[in-house]
Amino acid sequence: MSFFWLVLLAVIVVILIYIIIHRVLINRATLMLKKQAQSVTNKAVNACLSQFGGQPFDLSSEIVADVWGKGVLAFEFYFVPTDYHLTTDQLSRDTLEKKLNAYAKENNVQAYEKTSTVFRVTDWWTYEKVLHIDVAYVLNEATREYIADLHRLDQHSK
Repeated sequence: MSFFWLVLLAVIVVILIYIIIHRVLINRATLMLKKQAQSVTNKAVNACLSQFGGQPFDLSSEIVADVWGKGVLAFEFYFVPTDYHLTTDQLSRDTLEKKLNAYAKENNVQAYEKTSTVFRVTDWWTYEKVLHIDVAYVLNEATREYIADLHRLDQHSK
């Protein structure tokens, strides 16, 4: 009888060790993907914004909250447009998105399933003269679903 409990305990310990190792490896892979995608997105956004103002940008992004899911590759940029001599006439959500996708095409930026849109500007707002721009890098299914969810939310709010 005690042998049975010993074997059962051993099986439970092995399963727990497997689950922990698996979770660590998955989280590490996700973190590596996010860091790589964030670097690519930072380069693209800085290059495209520099085309508007004529001076170099060196913005770093922050990852949009994990509320939407662990694999979502969406990043927030914020800056004061007047610091870069930009006006809202020069810079708009649509023109930035077009420039980002042109940049992606010119630089062979990898996308999810050959989608026509590599980057999507998912949000754009100004608060206390600071422009906030959310850019999603469509590199995986989670990000594609995130954009679809945002689109559905936008449709329901109109």
